[in-house]
Parts: sequence; C-alpha cells; structure tokens
Amino acid sequence: MEEVNQAFNEYMEAYKKLNIPEKREEIINSTKELIAVFEQLADQEQIPLKFLRSREINDLDGEHTSEDDFLEAELVYLEVAKNIIGQYLDQKI
Repeated sequence: MEEVNQAFNEYMEAYKKLNIPEKREEIINSTKELIAVFEQLADQEQIPLKFLRSREINDLDGEHTSEDDFLEAELVYLEVAKNIIGQYLDQKI
C-alpha cells in the first residue's frame, strides 16, 4: 500500500504544477475513468446500465470552456457515475 500512496502523492504533486485548463481536463478524465471501471464491471457480469444524458458535457468541446461549463459538465459526469454505480450495486444485492 505504501507504493500506491507514494505514486498517488507524486501524481498530486504533478497535478499541482498543471495550469487550470489541464487540471480541468485531468478531473474530467479521472471521472470518466471511474465511469469506465463500473461500465466494464457491469459488462463482465452482463448487468445492463442506462446512462443519464445531458447536453452540458457538449460544452467541453468548445475551444473556450468557461468555469461554468466545466463545473456543469463535471457535475453531469459525477451524477452519471453515481447513477451507474447505484444500478450496478442494485443488481449485485
């Protein structure tokens, strides 16, 4: 566990050096990875998932993403993650 903790601390130190747009991108990617993990677990166990949909994530596609766009998209991704985790766990119980 110590190696994992050290790698995490190094990751956080590198994250702190990123500029704001890069930090935003890292946060979105990390949330997407969480969603992908549960999507893969559900797929392996043949648990169907239904994904929430929202147009706010499309706002990240633009060249000039505002803080509001980022926050709205991140909230959508977090709610999607919570929802699919709940669907997955409901099927496991």
